[in-house]
Amino acid sequence: MKTAIIKEIANEFGANFVKINTSNLAEPSDLVGFPQREYYVCKMDLEHPENDDCAWITTELLTTYETLGYKLTDETRMGYAIPAWLKNFKEGELNILLIDDWTRSTPAIINALYDIIYQQEYISWKLPSNTHICLSANPDNGNYMVTSIDEAAASRMVTFNVKFELDSWAKWAEENELDSRAINFLLSYGYELMDRSVAKEAKVNARNYTMFANIISGIDDWSKPANLAAILQIASGCFLDDDNIVGGLFTTFIANKLDKLLSPEDLVMKDWNYVKGVLNKQLYDGDHYRADIASIVTTRFVNYSLYHFSKKGSKTDVIIDRILNIIDNDKVLLTEDLIFTLVKTLNKKYGARCNKLMLNPKLIAKLI
Repeated sequence: MKTAIIKEIANEFGANFVKINTSNLAEPSDLVGFPQREYYVCKMDLEHPENDDCAWITTELLTTYETLGYKLTDETRMGYAIPAWLKNFKEGELNILLIDDWTRSTPAIINALYDIIYQQEYISWKLPSNTHICLSANPDNGNYMVTSIDEAAASRMVTFNVKFELDSWAKWAEENELDSRAINFLLSYGYELMDRSVAKEAKVNARNYTMFANIISGIDDWSKPANLAAILQIASGCFLDDDNIVGGLFTTFIANKLDKLLSPEDLVMKDWNYVKGVLNKQLYDGDHYRADIASIVTTRFVNYSLYHFSKKGSKTDVIIDRILNIIDNDKVLLTEDLIFTLVKTLNKKYGARCNKLMLNPKLIAKLI
């Protein structure tokens, strides 16, 4: 997820984004380019010496430059070919270079990286101006196979610790159309599984949970005994947890029929009478209002609405009318605090689309 964060930042700023995974490189030349002999050539202007033009070129360009009137000098040097990844950047534009898992590299590659990181160049080539370098790494705490970085190197960087944030993941999952049931599961039990102050020995992280979600998304009915047994086996393999905590919570999730929760797409797009009937059944256990389920439904509705509005040509009324349906319903479906959160979030990012909503008397009365 560290990579996803930086890539999202690059997208927000419209930057050229290049990722290099140095743990996959065998030797420094794979990163910085292969050594090559370079020649210093000049084109002389005898009448106006200030217009002399000189350049370092490789053997392959000698014939071309000689044709253009350049002459060889006695100067030669060993330079480095421009690496292929550098050609994805453009001078004068915003560029973001992500060096991923850099502390998994060999010491030789890490040493080669220092010139790129600190000087933004390597002997005979330079990064374009307005290029920003980001490094990602796992902590050197004994749980990961990484190379330790000394204090002199660490003090030259601004370091941020990334912590899993469930609401941000849920928004990302909605935008990337992850299995709706898998999103509901993590929204239901994310605190127990992801908060390290509670689950100190948890083997669950955003990466392996997303992998788990993608694997089980092809299974139609999770409640069938054979399918549930398969999912629990997959969970034990994904999370390397001897106690299979995920499997236990998953069984509870299925028993409570939380995998059957109305998807946000159905909530918005299906006939209101059908949606109202389903929500009444799912949000009430007899006369008891299920605030936990209402919170999940609201989070999914918010994230789906934001994603819907972000798509070019999307219709505003389907979202606004459904919110008004919920507000006008005789029986409480979403409490006032949840409606406030929903409306505030949408209005903050898409104020122009919420004009009809903000003029509704019932909503105004609830918000006041």
